[in-house]
Order: sequence, then C-alpha cells, then structure tokens
Amino acid sequence: MKSLHIIAILILLSFGFSKNQSKVKITNKSEVTIKGKSNVNSFECKYNSEFIENDLHVSITRNNSKMLLEGAKIDIKSTGFDCAHKMITKDFKSILKAEEYPHIVINVRELIIVKENISAKLNIKIAGIEKEYMVPVAYNQNNGNVKGQLKLNIKDFKLKSPKKLLGMVVVNDNVEISFNLFLQY
Repeated sequence: MKSLHIIAILILLSFGFSKNQSKVKITNKSEVTIKGKSNVNSFECKYNSEFIENDLHVSITRNNSKMLLEGAKIDIKSTGFDCAHKMITKDFKSILKAEEYPHIVINVRELIIVKENISAKLNIKIAGIEKEYMVPVAYNQNNGNVKGQLKLNIKDFKLKSPKKLLGMVVVNDNVEISFNLFLQY
C-alpha cells in the first residue's frame, strides 16, 4: 500500500515535466555589443563575430511556463572586443581584467514564458565574480533569432572604470550589453 502512494506521488510530480536534449549552434552572424558613457563621450565595443560560433548541448526540462536549461553556457573571450579606437579597446580590456580572466561566462539557466513575454534567468561571470540577472528577450522562431539587452553596473563585479587626464574624464559604471544571437538547431 505504501509503495502505491509513493508511485502515485512520483506520477503526480512528473506530470507537467518533460526533458529533452538539443544541440544548439550560435552562428557567427550573431552580435554582442557593450555600450558605455563617460562624462565626455560614449563608446561602443563590439565582439568579434569570428569568436562567436559555439556548439552547445543543452538539456531542457519543461515545467508549465518554465524551461530549465542545463549546458546553455556561453564563453566569450574577454579579448574579443573592439571599441573602434585603440586606446578605448585597451582600457576596456583592462577594465575586464582580460589577461587574468580570459573569459566572460554567460550561463542561461531558465526561460520563463508568460503569454508573449519571455524572460531569461542568467548567471554572468566576469573577472571571477558571478551574478544572477533576469533579462527580457525576444525570440523569432522563423530564423532562430534571440535579442535582448542587459544593463549592469561594473562595480557589481568589483571592476573599476578608468579615469583619464588626471581624473577629468571619468567612465560611467553602468553599461548596456545588447545581444542579437542567431541559433541553429
């Protein structure tokens, strides 16, 4: 009798859950851009698309409006950004501590779908420090395109913005990361 109760509980717990595995490729058409400002100007650093192609083996567990993901971890080379100006690029890589921490790791842990709205729960690791964020994303099923923007403060990762010209030029601690990823399944 006790074993029947345990089986019934297991059946009820598994109801609404399904798990599958998928191979996902992030193509080199994808773009990642980081925008920031100083008290004098703004800057934009683009990630070199040659470094973008990743093959991920993602395990997906569905539970009603949530999709739990395992293996959706993207490594971005800290040195892969170009800010269109040699000194800004050098300063940007210095801010990221690119020599000491050669990768920024983005781990997509969960997708939450409510009607037409999708949010991604991510863990981002920069310079050895990991933080969790919720990011609204747009997904186009026809071309496998995922777009989103994340605003973060570099101080959350114990990073310091540079000061130039004896402190007269100061970079704002807030940056915006935009991603436009093209996925193949």
